[in-house]
Amino acid sequence: MISLSQLIAALFPRTSSKTPTPEQIAILQHPSGPAWVLAGPGSGKTEVLALFALRLMYVGGEPFQKEPVAPHSVLITTFTEKAAKNLEDRIGRYRAMLVAAYPTLGGIDTSELKVGTLHALCNDLLQEHRAASYQNVRLMDAFEQAMFVYEHMSAIKNDDLADYTLWEAFAYLFIPRDWQPSYQNLPNKWLRTGALVKLFNRIAEDRVSVATMYASGGHWRRIADLYDEYCQHLKSNHRCDFSQLQSHFLEFLRTPVGESFLEGTPGARGGVEWVLVDEYQDTNLVQEAIYFEMARHHKHNLVVVGDDDQAMYRFRGGSVECMVTFDQACHVYLNIPTANVGKYPLAGNFRSHPLVVDFFNEYITAFPSMNQLGARVPGKKAMTAKSGITGDYPAVGILEGKTIADVAGRFAGAVAELVQNGIVKDPSQCCLLLNSTKESPRNAGPYVDALRQVGLRAYNPRNKAFLQQEEVQGLLGALLAMLDPTGLHVPTSKDLNQFIVDCRDTYASLANANPKLGDYIQKCVKNIAAHKGQFVDTSLQEIAYLLLSCPPFDQWHSDPVRRVRLARLTALLESYASMPVLGNVNVQRGRMKVDDQAPFAIVPGWARTFYHLFFGYLARSGMDEVGDDDVICPPGYVPVMTIHQAKGLEFPFVFVGHLSETPSVGDAHNLESQMAAFPGNPQRTFKLAQPEVRAELDRIRQFYVAYSRAQYALILVGTKAHVANAKGNAVPCGPKKGWLSQRLINL
Repeated sequence: MISLSQLIAALFPRTSSKTPTPEQIAILQHPSGPAWVLAGPGSGKTEVLALFALRLMYVGGEPFQKEPVAPHSVLITTFTEKAAKNLEDRIGRYRAMLVAAYPTLGGIDTSELKVGTLHALCNDLLQEHRAASYQNVRLMDAFEQAMFVYEHMSAIKNDDLADYTLWEAFAYLFIPRDWQPSYQNLPNKWLRTGALVKLFNRIAEDRVSVATMYASGGHWRRIADLYDEYCQHLKSNHRCDFSQLQSHFLEFLRTPVGESFLEGTPGARGGVEWVLVDEYQDTNLVQEAIYFEMARHHKHNLVVVGDDDQAMYRFRGGSVECMVTFDQACHVYLNIPTANVGKYPLAGNFRSHPLVVDFFNEYITAFPSMNQLGARVPGKKAMTAKSGITGDYPAVGILEGKTIADVAGRFAGAVAELVQNGIVKDPSQCCLLLNSTKESPRNAGPYVDALRQVGLRAYNPRNKAFLQQEEVQGLLGALLAMLDPTGLHVPTSKDLNQFIVDCRDTYASLANANPKLGDYIQKCVKNIAAHKGQFVDTSLQEIAYLLLSCPPFDQWHSDPVRRVRLARLTALLESYASMPVLGNVNVQRGRMKVDDQAPFAIVPGWARTFYHLFFGYLARSGMDEVGDDDVICPPGYVPVMTIHQAKGLEFPFVFVGHLSETPSVGDAHNLESQMAAFPGNPQRTFKLAQPEVRAELDRIRQFYVAYSRAQYALILVGTKAHVANAKGNAVPCGPKKGWLSQRLINL
């Protein structure tokens, strides 16, 4: 083993341009027990996590463990798979430097670290330890979960008007134009499916007491019954969703096998001695319980890293209150006085120009709601600029215009000038952040059009236009031309019918321009007809892959945007095809049989199910496009992102729009309030602010994240009315009318 000073000297020699700060060193010196690391934007939290893991494995002696910790006894969770990979890569690079300086350390295998998202680690560990409740289980993604609920739940299969009061009680889960109680009928099946998925996930993630819910009677009793029904269907069909996965893992930790996993085996492998958690501000209640269950052992060694000011995932079940009250959780779960919880700030910003840091510091503290008790971690330090970026120029400014079209034109012109003048090497260094990037007139549409007019291309993978793309509709249409060539089984419902017609029309245009594609489809149709009454020897997913080798799909592989879309579509087809047929678990949906009656195409039952389940889900889900996780933005493109996409990223020049966004109470706020009445752990509850206040806090945090992405310059873009906040208290514009315009230079 080596000392901490030796570790730091090996990784940061005197010739190095960087070295750990006193704040970071303080964290690395944390001896044992729970640690609460408050890591602001650009403060190097990934660096600290990597260094802390290395300290555990290579450094011993007082005040640390007498001997270093075995890598397999360290568990690290990250929010995304990409973050886990980046952390592993950084640890691997640092390990190579340590072994070069101290060859005797080469026997420590850092690949034995347990690193990943909590969901991935739960799945792997449950399988590795053969958990009784998780044997031979298929983990469903969101697409599969929705189809599973659609097919299995009584509240979906049966149009029982007795459930009208149930849906009336949860009317906020539906968009008013889709359904509202005044319609005096039930929501359609896919709307009900979406609502049940939200309810079931929330019950699991909030650790809701289903028994207490049942005892409350009324619509709560009905929801409790449906939840029990759902869990029974999952069990009998050997299925699990991501929310239930966490509940399974928590239960496993409390079994004898789970205890052995945590404690270790005497004379053999050690247990879990340290748990490190990244992005803790987005943790939910069942995840919190998991972390503390693991931390009950081995001196309560739980280190959480995050920033409550950057919490953005309440809509996915995240509870920022877990971060804000971490010291209280330590008292509840571990019986540790709150004063004994190590509290470590990381307040040095290594990313941004000092003026940018000053701006987002002032922004986050300007709102009265953000200064209320419980809104933030008490006693937080303001961020200080440590980036070394200097220059007497307007690092924070605004581009105004009379209309959104004017604003978009000024934005595109500014990016073009930055590129033409060599201030940036590539357009991808200029990022536009919006609350929604749907390419409509109210959202990203004018900005994308303006970029195009100055000869620049936008990379906008979340534009809600996935299903309108030529390659997506073309591949789906090609499948339909093969499997239902006459269109005999196309549903008549208006929204679904139009989407299917669009797909078939797009395929027809592609086949007309690419005769080889049309010829291939016709050969396949004849081959299918020749197998009347028999099963086709090629599965649905295999057919999709074969189509990708035909023109023009094969030519689109080199296009980074089209390639990602086609990959997403084939993944969805794979998920659908691998699911079992309802009532016949031994037959997958991808297996197809040919009708023995004319026109000798795929049997009507299979075709109708394909339309209603697969196409029905696509048509009603409003699917985002999906970017390549390994590519932030391809060279030559201007990234147009949602603020959520930009979390954890940085760009030399950041433009932020949608300055007229006002807070609005959403599904998550209402569900959170209602589920709080049925706590699974009555000792661990939150004093939640009113939904309207939480909505405002969430919007403030969202734009705080946006404002803190910039390195050299932050430029806000909006109409004069937006900037002046003439229409009221729009959160991005500050706590009062004129707040923003008084602090920015008009560019």
